[in-house]
Amino acid sequence: MTTSRWRLMGVMVGLMSAGMAQADPSVQETAQDAGQPTAERIVERFIEATGGRAAWESMSSLRGFGTIEVSGAPLTGQVAIYQTADGFRMSVDAGGVPAQVTVRRGDEAWSLGAGGEVRELTGPELRKVQRDRHFNPLLNPDELYSALTLEGVEQVGEANAWKVRCTPRDDSEAADVRFFDVDSGLQVKVIEQGAGPAGAIPTELYLHDYRAVGDVRIPYRTEISLGRGGVVITMLGMQANTSIPDCLFDRPTGEMVPPPRESPRAVLEALMATDPGNLTVAQCRDLMARIDQVLASADGESRDARQIVSALKALRKTLVERINEEAGAPQD
Repeated sequence: MTTSRWRLMGVMVGLMSAGMAQADPSVQETAQDAGQPTAERIVERFIEATGGRAAWESMSSLRGFGTIEVSGAPLTGQVAIYQTADGFRMSVDAGGVPAQVTVRRGDEAWSLGAGGEVRELTGPELRKVQRDRHFNPLLNPDELYSALTLEGVEQVGEANAWKVRCTPRDDSEAADVRFFDVDSGLQVKVIEQGAGPAGAIPTELYLHDYRAVGDVRIPYRTEISLGRGGVVITMLGMQANTSIPDCLFDRPTGEMVPPPRESPRAVLEALMATDPGNLTVAQCRDLMARIDQVLASADGESRDARQIVSALKALRKTLVERINEEAGAPQD
């Protein structure tokens, strides 16, 4: 399996939480003339259409088994998903290749690659997994998103859908763009746009075949598109509120792969390209971690190296001040 196809496997961690068509001006004008609902009302209608708030709030676990097909390749496999309030595990076993697994326990998450290597997820990757920890991330959107913005109506397949842009609180440069069928209220598509270079190619998820799982309704078929590739996941069975062994959320067994080392100059250049005033607390902490990592191994012998180290320490102090400002704490 190529690297690009394994990347497709990685984006499927957002499957349970999910999903571009060009806007039709005439459709948008008609919707405006009829009086648009608010983004919040569209989201609330989706909750009602999939079982209601009480049903979602009573969910304690979810597990499912299904199949995966890679488009353009004779490659099929199996998918298994386990989720509780504190843990998530998704394994993909395709074409005889060793399973690729994503695991989250509490505030930590790891990825087990096909070669048996274990990588700890950090930064934007970790924040994305954390956002996907909810059975329904739209149940209390204010906890995850700083803004829900209605952007009119677009055609998805043969139906018209409300387009709602959701801006994550912990990553203002990322976005989840969600589409809700105008007639049924169901979510039919999600565009996941990451931050930075890693988000240059958005992931599109198309959601089909909603079925009852306990007291809620969940899509059984998801088409995932990333660039020119794609996969289709078809669930064969799902259960809600059943017992799931806690050991499934342990860190995967395998050789831990250290995070890639950055040069002090590269980190400094990245920091100089940002405006601390526009950073979230989570982004500040990510940058501080990068600074700490390079300072721990920085060579301060040369004059240039000493200047870079000094600049990084000054920028770290600025990030600390930004965090204290957001928290309302006194600045030391």
